[in-house]
Amino acid sequence: MKTQSTSATARRQPLMGALVHMSQQTRIAENVDADGKTTRMLQTSKLEIHWLYGEPVIRFQSSKVALEKAGA
Repeated sequence: MKTQSTSATARRQPLMGALVHMSQQTRIAENVDADGKTTRMLQTSKLEIHWLYGEPVIRFQSSKVALEKAGA
């Protein structure tokens, strides 16, 4: 019987080679528009570079979320 795993680790396993580089960044930006309204954004990103069969395999993930004040 053939089984299938839905975990992210299992899905990426065949593509993994030797890890060459991994970095993560988290940023918070605060902007003020012409009306004086403040907007805060949270950005996260992750970069991985693996070496597989003499070729680089590059993975990048990013997300961006608007932060709101509690009770606003």
